[in-house]
Amino acid sequence: MSHPGALATLARLRWLSIAGQALAIAGVPVLLPLHLPWAPMAAGVAALLAFNLWARRRADGASAAAVLGHLAVDIAVLAWQLCWSGGPANPFVSLFIVPIALATSLLPARGVLATATLAVLAYSLLWLGHEPLPHVHGEFDLHLLGMWLNFLLTAAVLAFFGTRIAAELARQRAALAAERERGARDEGLMAVATLAAGAAHALNTPLATLSVLLSDLRDGVAGLDRDALQEDLALMAAQVDACRGAVGQLVSDARAEPGAVPPSRLDSRLGEALARWQLLRPGFEARLDVAADAAALPVVADRSFDYLVLNLLDNAADASRSAGSERVGLRARRRGDELALAFLDDGPGLAGAPAQFRSDKPGGLGLGFALATRVCEQFGGALAPVPGGVEATLSVARLGQGA
Repeated sequence: MSHPGALATLARLRWLSIAGQALAIAGVPVLLPLHLPWAPMAAGVAALLAFNLWARRRADGASAAAVLGHLAVDIAVLAWQLCWSGGPANPFVSLFIVPIALATSLLPARGVLATATLAVLAYSLLWLGHEPLPHVHGEFDLHLLGMWLNFLLTAAVLAFFGTRIAAELARQRAALAAERERGARDEGLMAVATLAAGAAHALNTPLATLSVLLSDLRDGVAGLDRDALQEDLALMAAQVDACRGAVGQLVSDARAEPGAVPPSRLDSRLGEALARWQLLRPGFEARLDVAADAAALPVVADRSFDYLVLNLLDNAADASRSAGSERVGLRARRRGDELALAFLDDGPGLAGAPAQFRSDKPGGLGLGFALATRVCEQFGGALAPVPGGVEATLSVARLGQGA
């Protein structure tokens, strides 16, 4: 982990260091009567210049190891310059603090510790051998002047780097806030899309029934007796009511506040969903089997849970009808922190997940399986084929919290 522009920032600061050292080597002998070994000090500036030119041509990323390597070079060159100009007596010795300060913003804790260790080691080695500063007599104290210049330089470097880090942190915070807002918006849109897909799927079943009934009436209305006609008309009226109910439920769900769904027992919620499904698919025999340890589980899930049950019951009914059967089953079992809902049929079973938004059933929208998969993911579970049907696993905790 490191700052994205760490190496570029270090390179810019190094150019300032190179310019300052070169100016000192060229100007101090003119302004002050100091006689220092300028040749090895100029070699240190040349080495730093060569390293910065080399670093510019490198395409390495700003990894923690790369940043630590750059700081180590800066510490080594600074120690070299101080060794030839007074060692620990040089007022600029406190510049060893700058690499440590930079490391706190650029490196993880271990990298900061390594940088501090290198700086302390370099400072300590100056005591073992260095070129002493000559004593200058005059109206001012050279050491105090050096301390003032050192403070000025350190303050400028830290202020420059600190403002860059603050600006980058502000940019990252703004980007993070925008990402959170975008995530919340996308989540809301996904919830609406899930409800809309469920309503579309719920509407499609009664509309298909109405289409069949109307076709029968159109083909044989003359030969129907009054009782048969009344029975078909009653069924048509029930399907129309189901369509109106699906639309009304969609509007109600859209207006409902988050967390507005009252808690209910799992067996009651599944029983209500199954009863509603049987109104939409008359003629099917549906079996509900809820284990004792799962019956009382609290369910606060929104309407998407009901759409999951209705859609998978529809798939089971279609699979059974393709095998000449009119029977489906719904089995609920608890497995630790998960609830397993098995939708059983008398058909061939599910060989694999169908392509999303495509259906091989006449009049199918291709929404059922896609919606069921999305709802399972919303409640921390998955959808998978099992012998005799398909099984949806859901998180018990998420069902009880409304996801």
